[in-house]
Amino acid sequence: MRCPFCGAENDGRFCTNCGTKIPVEEAATVASEMPATTVEGYVPIRPTMPQPEFNSDEPQEPYVPIQPVYATPITQPVQKRVKSNGWCSSGLILSIAGWFCLGILSPFGFICSLIGLFDSARKHQPGRGKAIAGLILSGIVIFSLGTMLFISWGDLKKAIDNGEIYSPMDIINIMDEATEKKENSLKAKKVKEVTDKTWIETGRGTCLVFEDANSFKYYQNSLFMDDNYYTGTYTIFSGKEAYNRLTVTYKRQGVTKKTLNEMFDKEKGLTVKDDLICVVLSYQTFTSEGKETKNIVQTVNYGYIDKKTNELHLVKADDRIEYVFAAKE
Repeated sequence: MRCPFCGAENDGRFCTNCGTKIPVEEAATVASEMPATTVEGYVPIRPTMPQPEFNSDEPQEPYVPIQPVYATPITQPVQKRVKSNGWCSSGLILSIAGWFCLGILSPFGFICSLIGLFDSARKHQPGRGKAIAGLILSGIVIFSLGTMLFISWGDLKKAIDNGEIYSPMDIINIMDEATEKKENSLKAKKVKEVTDKTWIETGRGTCLVFEDANSFKYYQNSLFMDDNYYTGTYTIFSGKEAYNRLTVTYKRQGVTKKTLNEMFDKEKGLTVKDDLICVVLSYQTFTSEGKETKNIVQTVNYGYIDKKTNELHLVKADDRIEYVFAAKE
């Protein structure tokens, strides 16, 4: 193939002498003018595809690789933590401390909690739960101290007049003693409701009489009270003390907390704390036809006094037999 510009012989698309591209038409003409060969097994070479034109004189732009495009990550906005109301937190702390400081800090805790309850609502701040907890804790202490102060005011005033108070502990001790006296008087009143009356059983007609020096007589017939009777001593517990005696001291008798609660659930207006009584009868002798014999037996009974009917209900702890006694007129 001859270059049309410089006349040099070439075999490719570009002239090896001047570097000029040989036109396609020219190359096709030259190829057609070449003599055909008949050599057996010869495979003619097809003309190659056109090559891109390259001119070394023109400036070439540098190759810049395409950078991958990444999606912008989605992030949640950072929310600032809202602080709890200061009054609510202070009220709760002071209310808790009041339980360990003889209630001295409880009034301050109550006031701070009350302020915090309204202040947090006005400013839309968290802390309402703390304020409510502070009000409850401090309110319990204030109510308890107020009750004790009311009960023991007479003793406190007397101690102040006599100059017997030197420290806050003296006030607490006087209040405890006055409260204990009050509880003992209530217990004595409950016991007196049992011992001041003569009780006649509604079923068999037996008669139970409580006498002085914690002694009793249990007659087998209320119509004949000079013979056929038991004698012994008694102990009566009431309220919480009766509850503890039955469930702890006399636990072997089989009385459970569930048993006591079920008894008082049936009776409206009565509670275990206020109305439960425990009567322990220690039998010592039995008199029949003028002869006295020893009969040492102890029975544990529990029950209550029905104020509407004025009846004494007693349940024998070991066999769960209930006896109903009516007060003798």
